[in-house]
Amino acid sequence: MAKAKLHTPDGAYKNDVELPSSHFDQEVNEPVMFQVTYVYLGNQRQGTHKTKNRSEVSGGGRKPYKQKGTGQARQGSNTAPNWARGGKAHGPIPHKYTKDIPSKMKQKAFLSALSLKARENQVHVFEGIGITEPKTKQLVGILAKAELTGAKNLIVVETSEAQLLLAARNLPDTRVGRVQDVNTYELLNSDNVIFTSSALKALVEVRG
Repeated sequence: MAKAKLHTPDGAYKNDVELPSSHFDQEVNEPVMFQVTYVYLGNQRQGTHKTKNRSEVSGGGRKPYKQKGTGQARQGSNTAPNWARGGKAHGPIPHKYTKDIPSKMKQKAFLSALSLKARENQVHVFEGIGITEPKTKQLVGILAKAELTGAKNLIVVETSEAQLLLAARNLPDTRVGRVQDVNTYELLNSDNVIFTSSALKALVEVRG
């Protein structure tokens, strides 16, 4: 049975709590996690890269110099790729990187990531995040008391909490996400995954 540290809202350690086996005690399938993460990152690309080819750069229109008698290699246009400020040969053009992946594969990768984090003791449960005002200093104090500072933290909540979002937005290594929005890449890219008690319960109901 996978376990995690249970913290009070102010970050103090309380005891250990058992995690649902259905989500945190599954087989870790690394190839599936890699494939799902690869597709996810590819889908984030805009694909708007572009360079000008020889028909799009300025110049051309006539032969730079006569064919023979100059001692130089023959040239037909100053827009050729071998010329300075000429067109780019085989340069990138806009295209889509988006790919689809089966929902069952996504779910398997998600459960693998959760189980991996649980095995590495990187899952923490808070009875609630004790934020009374949207102050970054307050959240830093809570994380420090839980000994979770100096690492990438992913805080998973059941519903969006405005004060928590405002308190976390100035922390570059801390992200807040809802249960239904968290994905495999975010789990793997975090050093610690912090669930609120309500989010842990919703995880089984929403992402079962």
